[in-house]
Formats: sequence, C-alpha cells, structure tokens
Amino acid sequence: SIVCWVDTPLPSSAVGNDIRRHDYTLTITAPDGTTETKHWDVVDDTGSTQFYQYVPTQTGEYTIEFDYPEQIYTWSGAYNGDIFTAASQTTTLTVQQDPVSEALYSYPLPSEYWERPIEGQNTNWYTISSHWLGEPYVMGADCSYGHPGAYQPDGPAPNSAHVMWTKPMQWGGVLGGNMSGVPGGIPGEMYFEGGSYAVRYNDPLIMSGVLFYEEPYGNSGTGGDYVAVNLRTGEEVWRIDASETGEGGIPQFGYNYALENPNQHGFLPNGALIAVSGGGFFFGGGRPATWTAYDPSNGRLTTMEVTNVPVSDADMPGPRGEYLKYILDNFGTSSNPDWRLLRWNSSRVIGGTAGFGGSGWYSGTQDGGVATAYDWNESVTLAPGQWSIGAGQQDTVPWIDTDNMALLIQGTFGGHVGDYGATITSDPANITAISLEPGSIGRVLWTNSYEQAPGNNTRQLAGWDPEAGIFVFYDKETFEHWGYSTANGNYVWGPTEIPDGYTVDYNFFNTHTTMINYGKVYYTGYAGMLYCFDVEDGELLWTYGNGGEGNSTASGLETPWGHYPIFISTIADGKVYLCTTEHSPNSPLYKNAEFRAINATDGTEIWKLMQYAPDMYGGPDPVASGYLVFFSGYDQQLYCIGKGPSATTVTAPNVAANLGESVVIRGTVMDIAAGTTQSEQAARFPNGVPAVSDADQQAWMQYVYMQKPRPKDVTGVEVTLSVLDSNNNQREIGKTTSDANGLFTLTWKPDIEGNYTVYAAFTGSESYWPSRAATSFTVDPAVEMPEAPQVVIPDYTWTIIGTGIAMILAVVIATILILKKRQ
Repeated sequence: SIVCWVDTPLPSSAVGNDIRRHDYTLTITAPDGTTETKHWDVVDDTGSTQFYQYVPTQTGEYTIEFDYPEQIYTWSGAYNGDIFTAASQTTTLTVQQDPVSEALYSYPLPSEYWERPIEGQNTNWYTISSHWLGEPYVMGADCSYGHPGAYQPDGPAPNSAHVMWTKPMQWGGVLGGNMSGVPGGIPGEMYFEGGSYAVRYNDPLIMSGVLFYEEPYGNSGTGGDYVAVNLRTGEEVWRIDASETGEGGIPQFGYNYALENPNQHGFLPNGALIAVSGGGFFFGGGRPATWTAYDPSNGRLTTMEVTNVPVSDADMPGPRGEYLKYILDNFGTSSNPDWRLLRWNSSRVIGGTAGFGGSGWYSGTQDGGVATAYDWNESVTLAPGQWSIGAGQQDTVPWIDTDNMALLIQGTFGGHVGDYGATITSDPANITAISLEPGSIGRVLWTNSYEQAPGNNTRQLAGWDPEAGIFVFYDKETFEHWGYSTANGNYVWGPTEIPDGYTVDYNFFNTHTTMINYGKVYYTGYAGMLYCFDVEDGELLWTYGNGGEGNSTASGLETPWGHYPIFISTIADGKVYLCTTEHSPNSPLYKNAEFRAINATDGTEIWKLMQYAPDMYGGPDPVASGYLVFFSGYDQQLYCIGKGPSATTVTAPNVAANLGESVVIRGTVMDIAAGTTQSEQAARFPNGVPAVSDADQQAWMQYVYMQKPRPKDVTGVEVTLSVLDSNNNQREIGKTTSDANGLFTLTWKPDIEGNYTVYAAFTGSESYWPSRAATSFTVDPAVEMPEAPQVVIPDYTWTIIGTGIAMILAVVIATILILKKRQ
C-alpha cells in the first residue's frame, strides 16, 4: 500500500465541493531499472491523500518517487489566486522472497462449527460467508415461475445431503382418511403443493445468516406472514403480518451498502430489506417506482422511502453494494433518434453522500429521480428502430459487463407461430456492442446483423461469458446452441450436438435451462439430461443422467419419459444443483424425485436427497454461507442442507485396571443439528440422532426427516483415539468407526502403569463439523501371585528285608482296626 499526500488539505475542501489537489504523479522504479508511472489529474480525497496498491514482481530495492507540481488556487475566497508550491519526495522499498514479519492479515478459517456474527479480525472469513440478496445481486434469483437457474458467485455450498432443520410452510403431504376411499377418489391424494402458478416459497432472501421468505395464504403462494428464521437453526427471529404492511409491500431484494466518507468506513448497520411498489418492477410499465425499507434485524417497516426510482432496461450490482440501473432511451423520434444510455446509482440517493447517510439512514424521504442520482448520461449512435439492452434466460441476465461493454439488441432472431413473444419476420436482427469503459462510454465497438433461424425455429439469446468473449444462441426446436464472439459479433462455433437417443425433449415456451458459468454451457430439460459444453468451442464435455449408477435419472414407470425431468436450480461453489418437477403434476406426485448436486467440472454426482421442486420449471434455491434451503412439494416443508455440528462422548473403566489387562474404551458420535431436537425427531430418537458417513447420508436423512424406512448396513464415522500417559507422552492408540447407533468401541492393553487421559476425536466430514471428548482411567501395577506351597509326596515303594515281616504285620493290623471302626 502506497500513500501519497501533501502537507495539508486545500483550504475549504469538503465533500460537497470540488476543491481538490491536482496532478499527483507516482513513479516506481523496479530493481531492474524498469519504471511504472501512475498519474492522478484530480485527487478525490478531501484530505489530499491518494492511495495506491502495488504488487512487486521482483526482489530487490525499489525506488518510489512522488511529485506534486505547483497549483494555483482557482476557487473563490481568501486563497483565490494563491500558489501552492511544488513538492517531491522519494523513498525506497526492499522486497525479499521470505516474509518480513509475522504481520497478521487474518486469523485462520474456522475448523469448528461457527455462527454469525463473525468477529472482525477474522478477515479471510469473508470467503466462507455469503448472502442471497435477490436480483440483481444474484442473477436469476427472482424467477417465481419463470425459467429457473441462479448463480451464487460467493462462498461455499453444501457437499453433503445433511439436513440442518425442517420447517412446515403449510399443511402438506398425504391428506389421509376415507376421502381417498370414496368412488372416484385417488388413494393417497396429497395437499396441493403449489405447482405451476400458485408457487410457494417465492423469492427468498438471505442476509447475515437470516433467511427471509413469504408464507403462502390459502391456495395462493403468497399473502401469508413474512418470516425471518435463523439460517443454521430454523429458529424464528421475527414475523410480520403481510396484510398489514400497507404500501410497504413485501421485500424483494436485500441491500448491503459499504459507505465510505471522511467519518465512516464500512457497511451501513443491518442493511435493509427493500420493498418495491409501482413502476412494474419486474416487467416494465414505464412508471417510476417507490422503494421502502424494512430493518432486517426486527422486521420493522422504517420511514425510509425513495420515490421516483426509474424503471430500467437492466439492473446490475455495483462494487460496494450499489444498485445500478442501466437505462437506454430515445430522446428523439423514431426517424431521427437520439439514443442515450444512463446509469442510475442507488448510492447517490441512499447510503451515500447524497442522502440517508450517517444518522439519516432508515428515516425520511429521498427523491430518486433527480439528475444527481445518475453516474452518467451518454449518447449512443444507433440505427433507427427499437433497441434494448440484451439479456438471456428470460431477461434475468443482462448483457452488461460493468465498466467494459454492453450488447444492445434490435429485433428477434427467429420464431414460430404460437411461441410466446415470437415475431414472425424475415428481417435480420441486429446486435451492437458499446463501450462502458470510463472515458469512452457509449462508443460503438461493432454492429452485426443476424438472419432469422431456419425452419421457423425459435432462436433466443441463452447467455454469455464476457471473460471467454462468447455469447450464445439457443434454438428451441432442435436443441442446438451457437457461439459468437463478443469482440466482433462473428460466428465461432455451433451447432452443438447431443448424443443419439437423448434428443427427445418437451419445449413448451422454452422450458429448458441454459446457464453459462465456469467457462461452460449447461443445458437441461424434461428429457432428464444435463449436457455440458465448452463455451469456447461448443464441444460436448460430458453428460449426466444417461449413465449407470451415480449418473442416472432413470425413473422406470414413474414418469412417461422413463427419466425424471431435471432443471438447474442453482450453480454455486463449483456445483450444479438440479431439481425435478413438472408443469401441473398429478397427485400423488411422482415418487423418488431427487434434488441432486453435480460436480460442475466433470459431471460426477456428489449427493442426492428426495425432493419435489415447487416451480413448474424448478425454481432457484438460495445458497449462502455453505447452506442451501429448498422447499419440497412432498410435504410442504423447507429443508436446510449443510454441514452441521456433532457431539462426541467417550468413557473408560471407572475402576483401576491392572497392568497387562485390556481396557474397553467406548463412546458415541451424534448429530446435534437443530433439526434433531424437533418434536418428531426428539420423540423417535430420545437418545439423539447418530452421525453417519457421507455415503449413507441420503438414506439416513430420508429416514430421520422424511419417514422413510430405516436403512440397513449404515456406517457411522471414524473416530481416532489417543492417550496421554503417566510419562506425559501423547500417542494414538487406534481408530474405530461408530455404528448406526452412534456407538464406537476400542479394546486396548495399556503398556505402562499410572494415570491415562483418553482423547476421542472425530475429525469431521462433509456432513459434520469435528468434535472431541476426553476421559481418564488408571492402571495399577500388575498383581503378583503368591508362590504355591511345595507338597512332599511320600514314597510308597516298600522294600522287604530282614525283619520286614514285622512291618507288614503292623500295616495289616492297622488296616483291620480301621475297617472295624467304620463298621
């Protein structure tokens, strides 16, 4: 970090004026003599300080020179016309290969279960914590019953089917009773799960570890209470009656803005849940909207209000949490157009210097329609006719690469009678790329024309990858994709090819998902296949769903197609999450539909869990801080999936063992996620829910939370046992694996006398965070057995010599006397 400054700020310099230092120059000379120069025409900081971050590429001594030329004070007041003299300063920096010091940038990432708030010195924990703020911060997040597929660019996502908790949204599952037994009744008929146009679980949000969603009301997917629950525990934080929110309405996106001014650095407290009224927020309408704000910590509707928020052609997030609206408008006539591109910036209205900063946050009214609410208003030269900012996936992914380029569209690329929004024409469509780089905003980079798709095919813009420099068309009827260059608009590749036998799909109004992430094109649909193409050349890399175990969506007789339809729910953390659903499904629903986590790089299956998705095209499920929350139509419950806490216990003999004897060490490893204490789970598992292996997680979670049969041959988790002996030596004595009851056992023979401390450690898995426990026992000296007394056995071998007759007679007489006595 390089900091340049002159002795004092210019007199009267303030945030609200343009009195600033000019023409700072920084020259960095590397050890090999090469130089790098950075110049600032105007120093934005009111205190005349300029910051610069530089990454050395060589070891050795660098020379850093800062130059400030003289400057004439050109503003009114007592200093007008005064000359502020030039100044220069040079310093050196030595770069070495090894660390210079133990300076602490961040404490390490967590190795144990954690919850918010994140202590402020844990800087790098930003990489494992994330939010789901809705559009435009998570593109594709606000499709209530449109095409699914959202991309979460931040933080981890679950690698296991482990359930943290469940929570009913509405009565669901099998109704029961004899209603199903009457003539014409359907055995096992279920409560309506919402399906098609009464979708439950619309546009959920996650901010700072809290999940926000609207409950259904009656047969409508909306209209119930608006609820906030703890993401990790499912515990309700607050709820408000949605019918009493008045003009406030239901929140539609979350707002976290990092305020930077002379007195404050950091995000505004609590952020805000923003509700939008008027203006046709999602589908245009031409009228300005009004934003109102809820405090996400308590659900209070604040008095903050932003009026005259413009209706935009495309919305994008800004680098500090700003809400950016790009507006393309013709200020001329159709024959003599005057196209202009404007960018509206929320931070110029709320959270920034223009309003609601400091003590004004959460209170008052601000006009969002004033000229100062816009970053810029630039002219764009376009041909006569109607133009719009391009987008893919039902207008949820604007083709705007902030500060780089945007693609503008004129016309359609091919359609068929009966398709929604299709225009039948022989006229070619046009795409114009314009620059968004500062200093050249609105400059036309290229313009290309595109003939209509052959055969009356419906050709649509599927998405783009600005980093790879490719935008993609999709032909609905032939299932083909085509790639074109963002550098000049020219053809690059296509059409894509799908393996024979798997081209059957159902395409009512584009009922497929094409998403472009990680340099790949992902495509799914009713055929039950996920295809992955390389975005740079269109080559098919892999498929999922048409293979054997671990790569199959085969449904047997459950569906008419022989496969479960799959749609992309969410892409996050290198995984593609897939769900199964159908437009207006029958009741009971298909059995054994599953939510699937697929490796986004190679297509391998990571985990699965039973779920029937609520939306007719899947619907995006929010992912934040390693947790995913989906709604299941099977029972109308929310399921939170992610890595949970565990508890380990260990016991050893309570009486001393003798050296040379074996001791039995036993204990348990249990799942202590909040869901295990829910009423049903607590009743069924009064001694707790055992922790099981990642491989058995699906069957086990379906048993614990979905009333499925108890699986056989369940494996627990590995436990490492070690001891600290009386010589103060700590050593591992063995590993063992717990069983389906959570119990583990190890038999061990101590090798020295004295006191032992026993440690049992479960090192964690993709399903559980680690846990450990300790106990103790004593080993006494070996017991010494007394020596057995020696018994002398008389020698009854007699030798008769000389007078031996007398001895024999004596024995005979004694024997006769004994016999008489017994008689």
